[in-house]
Amino acid sequence: MIPLGLPIWGALLAALLGCGGEALGQSSGVPGGGPRARGTAEVLLGELDSRERALDRREASLEAREEELRSVEAELEERLTELEAIRAEVQELLAEADAERAEKVTNLVKMVEAMRSAQAAAVIEALEPALAVEVLDQMNRTKAGKALAAMPPATAASLAERMTRRPLESSP
Repeated sequence: MIPLGLPIWGALLAALLGCGGEALGQSSGVPGGGPRARGTAEVLLGELDSRERALDRREASLEAREEELRSVEAELEERLTELEAIRAEVQELLAEADAERAEKVTNLVKMVEAMRSAQAAAVIEALEPALAVEVLDQMNRTKAGKALAAMPPATAASLAERMTRRPLESSP
């Protein structure tokens, strides 16, 4: 804000009050009228200056807050970028781990398929139920059926039931 000098403020104030120059004691024909009007104008000018300083302080405060917000926003954007990079890295590691696990399950399936039915049944029965179902699901149907037939009926029935529910368990 451009600081205005006292004469400009006085002229502005006089114009606002509709008194012209006489309110400020300029060419007043009334004795004693000039100093009183001048005092009132000075009080009003003082109030206007005070308000102007308050507005300047408030404006400076708002500008400082805006700058602080811009700084915080930039920091948050930087952190978000870092988190997105970490997320991508974690997803990549999970994908690698899933691929490695799938490869191991595939190798296990090949080994179990190479066994005799009774041996395959014993191995599958010893596995965790979820892994046993996954192995049976990937096995050749004939060999998986022979392995289930070689298991105790309760175990075979439980695994067969899990195999039928498997798509439902994996869906959200």
